[in-house]
Amino acid sequence: MEGHRAGPFKQRNKAHKSGKKKSARDLTNGGRVRTTSVSSLRSLSSKGGSTIARSVRKNQLAQLRKLKREEILNARRGIAVAPVLVAVLNLADDGINESLFAQRLESFDSSSKLFTSKHGSYIHIEMPKFRTSFQVVMLNKTDLYGALDLAKIADILLLIHSTDTEAQQQSEALYQLEAIYNHCLPQTVHGVFGLDSVSNSKEKDRVRKSILELIERQYPGTIDNGNTAKLRQLDSPQDLFQFFHYCSNVKRKPNSYCTRRSQLLAEEIQFEPDHDSQDKGSMLVDGFIRNTAFNVNSLVYVPEFGEFQLETVEVITNPYQSRSKPFPMEGFRDDADPELRPSLDERENPVETLYEQEMADLGDGDHNDLALKTVLATKVEKRKLPKGTSDYQAAWIIDSDEEKDNDEENEEEESENDDSEMLDVSAVTGGTLKKGKSVQFAPVDQVFDEFESNASGHVGDENGADEDGVTNGDYDEEMNMEEEESSMAKFKEQRMYELFPDEIDTPAQVSARERFAKYRGLKSFRTSTWDIKENLPADYSRISQFQNFNRTKRRLFKTEPCGTEPGCYVRVRVINAPRAMFEYYQSRRHNKPLVLYQLLAHEHKMSVQNIVLKKVSSFAEPVQSKEELIFHLGCRRFAAKPIYSSHTVGDKHKYEKYLRSDVACVATIYAPITFPPTPVLVYKQYADGQQVLVATGSLLDCSPDRLVIKRYILSGHPFKINRRHAVVRYMFFNREDILWFRPVELRTKSGRVGHIQEPLGTHGHMKCVFDDQLTSQDTVLMCLYKRVFPKWSYRTEGISAPAFLPINDEEMTA
Repeated sequence: MEGHRAGPFKQRNKAHKSGKKKSARDLTNGGRVRTTSVSSLRSLSSKGGSTIARSVRKNQLAQLRKLKREEILNARRGIAVAPVLVAVLNLADDGINESLFAQRLESFDSSSKLFTSKHGSYIHIEMPKFRTSFQVVMLNKTDLYGALDLAKIADILLLIHSTDTEAQQQSEALYQLEAIYNHCLPQTVHGVFGLDSVSNSKEKDRVRKSILELIERQYPGTIDNGNTAKLRQLDSPQDLFQFFHYCSNVKRKPNSYCTRRSQLLAEEIQFEPDHDSQDKGSMLVDGFIRNTAFNVNSLVYVPEFGEFQLETVEVITNPYQSRSKPFPMEGFRDDADPELRPSLDERENPVETLYEQEMADLGDGDHNDLALKTVLATKVEKRKLPKGTSDYQAAWIIDSDEEKDNDEENEEEESENDDSEMLDVSAVTGGTLKKGKSVQFAPVDQVFDEFESNASGHVGDENGADEDGVTNGDYDEEMNMEEEESSMAKFKEQRMYELFPDEIDTPAQVSARERFAKYRGLKSFRTSTWDIKENLPADYSRISQFQNFNRTKRRLFKTEPCGTEPGCYVRVRVINAPRAMFEYYQSRRHNKPLVLYQLLAHEHKMSVQNIVLKKVSSFAEPVQSKEELIFHLGCRRFAAKPIYSSHTVGDKHKYEKYLRSDVACVATIYAPITFPPTPVLVYKQYADGQQVLVATGSLLDCSPDRLVIKRYILSGHPFKINRRHAVVRYMFFNREDILWFRPVELRTKSGRVGHIQEPLGTHGHMKCVFDDQLTSQDTVLMCLYKRVFPKWSYRTEGISAPAFLPINDEEMTA
């Protein structure tokens, strides 16, 4: 009996081509397969179809491991290696100070040598056992800006905890730790002093567990899960020795912003005045180059003072080492080339607008007004309009750049404030009314029930104080009524905006065609076109724009940095430096760290920055657009008044009046160009000097072409309904306004779409037709749109550090 024979219709599957697949992981930029990787060799050997002998494969794997090991060692060895920068933040008020910490460092290892820098009192430790040198800096609890500057370039952050977790939660250092955690958190190590004083082992385990729980609850992600000693004890010299051994071998967390730019922490500074002026001169800054090569032809940014040019970079002898042999690059000097060095003119003079040029061409004759009207009329006729724009919509486009933004904003604020007063106060309050105090309003019924129960059952003390120890008289004396009223108005306005977003009542005293002359209607907000070069403000003549921002960023990041190698101890000559900058950093009263940040190409020019921000949950006050805030963007600190928009994918983005708490928003400001990824912190400064964290985020891009569209919704109510036809009132109040806005499409809250047919009478009634019958409860809406731009409010002067309580003399001498 014969077996089964396959017929002509048998399914024949495609044969698997072993070893010939080119996945995206195995392809390089040139399109060639990486056959020299360890993974490819292992996968090739496991498929069974390989013709390479086993001994050859083992030899190739061994050679690849050796090459990878040599690459890591060469990166550590190099020509010179900068000391491992360890930033120490003491979270315990009863912990050790800087002098006591230095004494413990001197005694923990006899073979190590300690040095102290002239500026900043930084401690340098040379440890021959580990073939590594360390630089220990203590972060000042009362200096937020200095702590951030040091944490940005630090390799390791040591957090010293207290054995009393309740007292640690009230420490002033938590203010700095919150900013570092959200902005520039390096590799973190947790330590504790005073654990040996706890004699009981169970109590010691309880303290250790409570500290770890506090860290995981407030600052998750800072504990290295791969490290067995999550909380390091730093009492004995052996503990310190193990800590530095861990720091010499741990894999450091890279900073995405600082790894692409070079930095220099000043160890010593000098000032040489110019011959013609004593107020300006050259400042000599000594320090180690970190991260990348230091280019003498690039600009450097000094916090609080701005950008400066360099003249020379000279490699000098490292005073913090006991090496007998001279450094091979010692004496190397790199001079700047004036032709390659960029100019400091970051804000070019604005060019004349078309309107100003026409005014100059017309002259001062009597026919100026008539000629100007003729020129403007012809300019409207020759304007290139977006596709689908009618002649009626083209008449809305204003040719002059001179817009009356301030008058319009005042009118908008007055109208919105008048509308917000109609809302009941008890329905809109529900947040923080006073800075630093979280007060929430309960329902009225609940308040009266509690009042009655307290009046019948609970009785306070003789002075009328409650269980918290606060009397009614003291509470009223501490309250600032002006601040209460302003906070109440802000909360009421924000609540009104959340209930009725973008809705506004048409003013009855002002004609709607004049009030909304700069607004237009759109068929679809998502698909309708909008010319990005239309009616640009005069401030756009002062900024720079890239043809392709992402392409420029990739090209800069792929370029190999040239200059003095990182790790060298150099002396940098900063030219045209003011004497005030030298005195500011040299003063013992300030005791601020001086860090020179190298800027990439074009990062000194002004442009429009778009920043993605997420409001922190701890800040409950409303943040309105065009409200001045303090930005920490990369290495820069400045004040600006941003406008907010939705973080969406389309080409048009809706303007947000307030920074939303539920989703991320995009803030648009005028600021110097910066290439992402760049972390951002936003603070709000009060009149008493205190600063509170408002939002965190990152830089999106630097593009002036982002369309931020402001929407206004005019509402009307159906008066008479006849199937698909309806008479609508209260949207306009005169016949001319109805004829002006007749081409704009209408819609209702229930989803009906229609348009205006004709006005009825002279008091704002109009006949409309819709695609389906309306209901008497429906509301007729008309959406109007206008592009908005940020205000030129970039400011670096007067950005002072947040105010703290003064420190007494005992703490200063301790």
